[in-house]
Amino acid sequence: MLELNHNPLPLFKEHPVIAARFNPLDIECLVKTAVELWEEIDPSDLSEHQQDTLDRARDAMLAEHADQQPSFPEVVTFISPRPAGQAWVLRRWDRHENEMALHVDEDSALAELAEYVRGVWDNLAGEEGAPDQPPTDDRETVRLYYGPERDGRPDEGYDLHAEDIARRGRTRIVTLDYRFPDEDESEQANRDATFHPQTDDNDLPCVEVDGVLVFAYLDHEAGAVRVSVHLDSAEDRLVRPDGTVPLRVEVEDAVVLDDSAEGTPKRDLLNKLLDAANDSQEQAIREAAFAAGVLWCCPTCQRDNPGEAACCEGPGPCRGPKPKKTS
Repeated sequence: MLELNHNPLPLFKEHPVIAARFNPLDIECLVKTAVELWEEIDPSDLSEHQQDTLDRARDAMLAEHADQQPSFPEVVTFISPRPAGQAWVLRRWDRHENEMALHVDEDSALAELAEYVRGVWDNLAGEEGAPDQPPTDDRETVRLYYGPERDGRPDEGYDLHAEDIARRGRTRIVTLDYRFPDEDESEQANRDATFHPQTDDNDLPCVEVDGVLVFAYLDHEAGAVRVSVHLDSAEDRLVRPDGTVPLRVEVEDAVVLDDSAEGTPKRDLLNKLLDAANDSQEQAIREAAFAAGVLWCCPTCQRDNPGEAACCEGPGPCRGPKPKKTS
């Protein structure tokens, strides 16, 4: 991960001729970048002059944003980029397979590995110190099978490690009195949409609408048409005060995800009703929610899921698909 270990701004103080090498647009870009980076550093690392300059630059950015939409008063807030995430990479191999999978944490990765190990526990039959049955503890089960070095079995082993997921983001300026673009603004954004074709092996075709990137492509490994929506680059006017972008996804005539102004309150309202209900009221509310399609029950793990979820959203690895409606 890239970290800012030093402060680059003093260069302009020590060498004022640097500014002469940049045109006005470049300088404006540098100023905006400095303001965005300032949200992530300790102000005590800056001189009084630097802090004053950045304060004035931030005020100018706010004023510029307000001038772009003069039709109504705005109260804005800054939303910093989301921090880097983390994924656990599990690779397992034997004489016939070499598999890799991603997991949200170490425990879920070990749980999957232990499930495999319990299915082939007979491989340890007759080995000194090996119990007849695998332990109930996932970590101990994996350790006994593979050994402390993770490769104690002939032609078998595994590797498990964490990887940081970097997110290229930027500080957003969003209005607290959020409103989605009106009909004319939406129509103009749709007219300005851009198609980015695949240019080499590292790119995929996508459509860009107001900064939202929608990738649709054929994935031969998955054997499916894949659609991926990226919202981190969405224009600020699409971002709600909580940092999210309203999104509604439809496949044919079925709504598979609805986090729009129309769909979100259903989930929020249901949660509020359940939080305020006693036991008998909660049962009645759930029955009504199932009848209305606001909730559905996963047939695999029996977890309740919101109606707009296309698969089980439980904390485990279930991810069972939403059952199809029966006539």
